[in-house]
Amino acid sequence: MKKLSFLFAIILMASMPFFTSCGTDGETTDVKPTINFTGGTGFTSSDVTLKAGDLIKVGISAFSNTSSKTKLKTFKVVRTFNNDAFVALDSTLNSTDAFNITLESYAYPAAGVEKWSFTITDKDGAFSEISFNVTTTAGGPIKSYSQKILGSYDNSAYGSSFASADGTVYSLADAKANAAKIDWMYYYGATAFATLSSPSDASAASVFSSGNGPANWSVRNDTKLGKVTMPTGMTWDAITTDTEIVALAADVTDSKVTALSVGQFVAFKTVTGKSGLIKVETITGTGAGTITYSVKVQE
Repeated sequence: MKKLSFLFAIILMASMPFFTSCGTDGETTDVKPTINFTGGTGFTSSDVTLKAGDLIKVGISAFSNTSSKTKLKTFKVVRTFNNDAFVALDSTLNSTDAFNITLESYAYPAAGVEKWSFTITDKDGAFSEISFNVTTTAGGPIKSYSQKILGSYDNSAYGSSFASADGTVYSLADAKANAAKIDWMYYYGATAFATLSSPSDASAASVFSSGNGPANWSVRNDTKLGKVTMPTGMTWDAITTDTEIVALAADVTDSKVTALSVGQFVAFKTVTGKSGLIKVETITGTGAGTITYSVKVQE
């Protein structure tokens, strides 16, 4: 199960190579250590405007004053949003060698301006700071569908195919006629249990093997799906834009998800590029049973 940290102001260290020198501390000096932004394509090093929750990558390089060789003592990252400062990283160092680090995190998940400050301090207390501002814009609009019921292969009361573009549940015959709209199908397997499968997955054609089954459709959409864990502090009702949805669906790669359970969250990406999230609410029966869920998807 995919786990995604999406805390409002936590920086994730992608790499943090630094080296401890065996040299002697330098004499006290008023000369400051040096700190610079590094990196190239994909790195942020100056004021930028992003959508709330977008990924940010920052490269930092710092070194002690070349004449004094005073050891570097601390590296600190502070993020300040609406005058509320948060120490996102505070590392202790003990080195006269170059200090390099690559940081990855997410833009603040609300509209506004957040200052990111990076400070290097040596053992004499001399320090240097660099910073940039991240202006965040609100996430995009979403559609919501509640209490959608799909039936498994032996259920005659409910259709087994779903279109996230408009929330329609289709019977197998209607799904064949509207194949380009179908994002996934539901069935309860002997070993896979409660399963959501893209029409392109081989299991869908195997389970729904009649003349109206996916093997005979003009289009079999390759929807990507994946079980995900809701970020700490985030609730289903609190998701009102696509910010969290896009982040959760960023890495989904499977063509089906199996052994679903009540309370499970499933992220998905459609062939049209829309990201969405499914909340499993009830599962009843087996081959003739049903699944009930709600959906939130990008408009």
